[in-house]
Amino acid sequence: MKSVFKALAAPLVVGTVAALTYTAPVATAEPSATPMSESADAGVPGPPSVTPPLTWSQLGLPNRMELIGANQPAEAAVPVPAGVGPTVLVGQIGSVVNVVNGRVDVLDGRGVVLGSIVVPADLATVPFTVDLAAAQVTDGRAPLRFVLRDANPSLDSCSQPPSVTLDQLSTSFSGPTPDPVTVADFLPGYLDQVVVQVGAAPTTSQQQAALDLVAELTHLYRPMPVRVDIATVDGVLPPTGLSRRVIAIRDGGDAGMVVENPGTPAAVLAINGTGEQLVQQVDMFADRRFALAQTPSAAVLEATRDRAQSTNIKTFGQLGMTGQTSALGVTTMYAGFDVSAFGVGPVTNAQVHLKATYTPVIGGEGSVLIRSGSTVLATHRLDGSGRLDLTGDIPAESITSNVGMALEIRYVPRQECAPMNDRITFALDPSSTVTVTPGIRNRGGFPVLPMAFTPDFDVAIDGPDGIRFAGQAINLMGQQTGMTLRPQLVTFADAAASGAGLLAVTSGEQLASAGMNPPLLPGASTSAGVNGSPDTEIDVNGALGVVQSFTQNGRTVLAISGTGDWSLVDRSFDYIRGLPNRWSSLTGDVVATGPAGQAVNLTVREGGGMLNEYPGDGWKWWVWVSVALGVIVVLGAGVLVVVRRRRVGH
Repeated sequence: MKSVFKALAAPLVVGTVAALTYTAPVATAEPSATPMSESADAGVPGPPSVTPPLTWSQLGLPNRMELIGANQPAEAAVPVPAGVGPTVLVGQIGSVVNVVNGRVDVLDGRGVVLGSIVVPADLATVPFTVDLAAAQVTDGRAPLRFVLRDANPSLDSCSQPPSVTLDQLSTSFSGPTPDPVTVADFLPGYLDQVVVQVGAAPTTSQQQAALDLVAELTHLYRPMPVRVDIATVDGVLPPTGLSRRVIAIRDGGDAGMVVENPGTPAAVLAINGTGEQLVQQVDMFADRRFALAQTPSAAVLEATRDRAQSTNIKTFGQLGMTGQTSALGVTTMYAGFDVSAFGVGPVTNAQVHLKATYTPVIGGEGSVLIRSGSTVLATHRLDGSGRLDLTGDIPAESITSNVGMALEIRYVPRQECAPMNDRITFALDPSSTVTVTPGIRNRGGFPVLPMAFTPDFDVAIDGPDGIRFAGQAINLMGQQTGMTLRPQLVTFADAAASGAGLLAVTSGEQLASAGMNPPLLPGASTSAGVNGSPDTEIDVNGALGVVQSFTQNGRTVLAISGTGDWSLVDRSFDYIRGLPNRWSSLTGDVVATGPAGQAVNLTVREGGGMLNEYPGDGWKWWVWVSVALGVIVVLGAGVLVVVRRRRVGH
């Protein structure tokens, strides 16, 4: 990707725009952000914007930590995006075993004690808070070390070691949010929301630029789940209590961008241009290169978009699957990878070539068992060599967009009642590899999102207002992958004939006329066909808002449809957005909101029966239980008419 920036000679356009009625939808959780400063003094930064607590699973870390044994450090590195700093660590003490007058010291990477957590003596579950403001941040991470201190530590392995569980771990961040004056300071380190405004009748170029901008801003803010919305209204957006930025994409004029109303809460970044020149302007935000534009206006003169490099093999180091642990007894180590990182679309299986080093086991007994989901990939006895080299296959049923592995490391010392420091260290070798095989012979449904849409996919919408629903889907998918999504706006006719992954915002009738067979097919009025077991045609006596993922002719389709009241589609997205891990928390293939406004997650045909484990989902075993087909009970409000399709001979 190559971009050239140039300060525009034209003066700032400080205009008053007509009033409007748009109110951007907000996430289900109430953010705790401090409103932006109303000071027009560009030199005085506003008060810090504080993020709501982000669970460690959202940050790709375990949200549960077990401290076993006194004075045995457990480490974690909290990612800290550019422009913000960690503020507090919150969580709760879960179980406490054999601890006398104990505490947990929390230290940073320099060994500076940031705070201590008092361990309760009565086994009570109590919350805790640790101030992280003084923590050292290195290379975008704040290393933390947790050490259990105990007045009566165990002396040998025959004693019951003291242990404490820290659960529901979350971290808040903060950073200054001054009223923007330049392009470089328009996007601070954290925001509650970015609104991309395209107007009520956006052109094709505006729509494509908006989709690209949603994908790039979502990637820019990862791992923080910043909401990016597309507004299909004209005029000035009303103020909110959120930390928010508005970017207006306008078709026409000289290609470039300018901060309007600089130094005020009403500041807007206006992006102008025609055709492809307008679309290429958003490449300013492909990464934090926009920080070079420390002027009120700038332009992208040229942008060469290279197709994302795809490969079927990556090392553990490239996938972030590194780390080490020490073991006495049984210790479980977790590792996982984002399938989208390969850039090959959906994957049907993966082969792991795992290499590791460990303390040579001489005299004692040691072993390792590696599993993914319910599948045991390999087992091996640890010996005096100190080297591990083995392979295993992850089958289709264990593969979702994020694949996890658990390594159960067992070490029993030769000496009975050995000292507590008689342990082995086990470290993954970054040169280990994962080799994937592209294909769709897995479960389909929501578990294949967003890997089925990487790196490129088609977007087809029925009308201009549909672009805002496509934007919500891209924002939610982009929060779940480290690869920037590349949506391509096409006509529905071209999309139906393509083999690429498809995001479609359209009616049930359009899906049917294109020969698509979704799990739930909304009808023309209040009816819907359910293509499950059994097939049924139902009348819910009201509107429906449906988001569904299904496999059609060898490619994945994410279809967004509504009947009557399309605000119910917003309710379906709010349901997904309110889940702990958004798409990753879904099972099955349908999220639908009925006339009463209640969203449900259903398994009609695909996506059920998962058993997987991934660091981004809490680093623990997750059993995704398929939701029983409850369409008739849940979607109906009032009288339901059900017609069973009986086939000849049945």
